[in-house]
Amino acid sequence: MKALECEPVGIVEREEGLEHKEGKEEIFSYDDFLRSKEAKISIFEKYCEALEGIRKGTLIWVIWYAHLVKDRPLKVHPFKDPKMPELGVFATRSPARPCPIGLSLCYVVSVDGCELKVKGLDAVDGTPVIDLKLYSRGLDDPREVLALARG
Repeated sequence: MKALECEPVGIVEREEGLEHKEGKEEIFSYDDFLRSKEAKISIFEKYCEALEGIRKGTLIWVIWYAHLVKDRPLKVHPFKDPKMPELGVFATRSPARPCPIGLSLCYVVSVDGCELKVKGLDAVDGTPVIDLKLYSRGLDDPREVLALARG
């Protein structure tokens, strides 16, 4: 099979110096910290019209490439905790995987031209955005999938 090729449609921009602050008990991890902060997604000009229909309050899936991942193991300790038994990466949300693609469900805070501001994104500054997809209750709601499985 040929290697996949895709071109990013945009890039994640985070405020300079955004880093994990110690002492916030409600924050479980750095990923949770990032999700709690607003992020800007700049969509490249040639894809800008594809944003039509996305508005404040919309839920979207942001599909992104974990460009900083160096290792691509097949097994990892969940949450990078060596006390936890290793699992296959397909059974985790680790970005370190054979094809390091990330997926975040985000709330759209605002849309201004080719820029989206979102909450819920756990990608870092400079992360390439591969695609955006509208969240659909009918397609994405786990209760609907479970109902299908039950017959």
